[in-house]
Amino acid sequence: MGNNELEMLLGTIRSGTTCFLEKAGLKGGMNCLDLGCGIGDITLTIAKHIGISGQILGLDIDKRSIELAFRSAELSKINHAKFKVFDVYELNDKSTYDLIYSRFLLSHLSNPKVILKKIWLALKAKGRVLIEDTDYSGHFSNPLSIHFNSYVSLYQRLLKKRGADANLGQKLAWLLKETGFVNVELQISQPVHTEGKGKLMAEIMFDGISKALIEEGIISTSAAKKIHSELVNFRKRNDSVISFPRIFQVSAVRR
Repeated sequence: MGNNELEMLLGTIRSGTTCFLEKAGLKGGMNCLDLGCGIGDITLTIAKHIGISGQILGLDIDKRSIELAFRSAELSKINHAKFKVFDVYELNDKSTYDLIYSRFLLSHLSNPKVILKKIWLALKAKGRVLIEDTDYSGHFSNPLSIHFNSYVSLYQRLLKKRGADANLGQKLAWLLKETGFVNVELQISQPVHTEGKGKLMAEIMFDGISKALIEEGIISTSAAKKIHSELVNFRKRNDSVISFPRIFQVSAVRR
């Protein structure tokens, strides 16, 4: 998936994330961390909420994403947001942050429990964690499309084969409680589109995973091309409705 396509998709869910953040009580002077920050769009949103008396660090393993995040911060003249290429499994901070945010990261990890424990340790007492992650089983279209359903199933199969869980969102509240967090609250956000850029979700995501599906031997090249073509055709229908995956938004506090 190209960065332009990623930015477009993230733009269609930004309002839901903004509402989630506003409920979290972000305040000036907070020390924050964005784990798996990607291109830094939410890192910069948090930076605006905490003001120049606060600071936020965005961490991501993808060098290109971090370069784009630095560029966005410079263009926005936001100097209290910093970024670093970083493997989240290396996080070893202790009692450092007032707030830690993470989006669409844990569902791609083979051991999310380890990261949740690291988050718990990295937070100050009474510090808050905010997590957004997917439940692909709630990803839907209307009318029924076998090719859309194939894409949803294949995405889940790919992550499972790699030891991850595309439906981790369903389990987040329980995982946080098991880690030791309290005041666990959750809600669901799910954009649904009948027209516009949001309807590109399925074909863009499938295009992004096609190479991996073929390399893993899950589908053939011809099958991948067929599914992508049919997703494009389905999106172009005037009567088609395409959702995003169901997004669980969970907030919790370190005891």
